[in-house]
Amino acid sequence: MPLLVLCIGSNENAAVNIRRALTELERRYGPLRCSSVYRSAAMGFDGADFLNLAALAETDEAVPDAISWLKQLELRLGRVPDRPSFSSRPIDIDVFVPGAADGAHGSLTVSHREVLDSAFILCPLAELLPDHKLAPDGPDLVELWTRFDKSRHPLTRVHLD
Repeated sequence: MPLLVLCIGSNENAAVNIRRALTELERRYGPLRCSSVYRSAAMGFDGADFLNLAALAETDEAVPDAISWLKQLELRLGRVPDRPSFSSRPIDIDVFVPGAADGAHGSLTVSHREVLDSAFILCPLAELLPDHKLAPDGPDLVELWTRFDKSRHPLTRVHLD
């Protein structure tokens, strides 16, 4: 069964909102395989730290249908539409589509550039999909994380209570 790869983050009541999102995701998709949870500073604006993780769900659902449902889930969990990209949010759920061209599935998909530029995306993805390559002849995600300049975007592993 195909995998749905999710990048989940929050910086408003983050632990509670992430737990709520994971509960809803498990209701829809069944058991998830999740990375560790990482704390990182807000980027591009002054705000509370974010908690981020990646999750894998098995589903036959088409990516556009999943994205539509995820957008509705974000709204149910308090996400305000049309807020600036760089702002606080109760929940952010994006889809990483392995092997897809950037932007092939719409605005809620994670681009390869975002993976390469964002520790809070790359680290959890490397944990869950260590052998995945963004390009057939390129390094895998673990190698990309090993090379990443971690001083630019420090992460701290945390535990949700």
